[in-house]
Amino acid sequence: ECELTRLLQDKLHYEMRLQYMKHYFPIDYTVQVQYEEVLRPSNITRLRNRTVSEAALRYLWFHVSSQAVLRIHEVLPEKHPSWKYTQEL
Repeated sequence: ECELTRLLQDKLHYEMRLQYMKHYFPIDYTVQVQYEEVLRPSNITRLRNRTVSEAALRYLWFHVSSQAVLRIHEVLPEKHPSWKYTQEL
């Protein structure tokens, strides 16, 4: 689990996210998501207050993040500079 987390952390490093997810996207580009697909800090705080384990919160973060990457990957054309990056994620 630690090795996978380290690999994911390397891929999500700030400079890579900035290059692939900001500089290569058009200004004001949006991806439609459902309300339930958004993980807000207040929801995390509420879950922590209800004594949800850290492992469960990590799994939730991974699941929500992976779904967001899949949603972004779905709308990218294969020739887009970020396509390979999101595929690797």
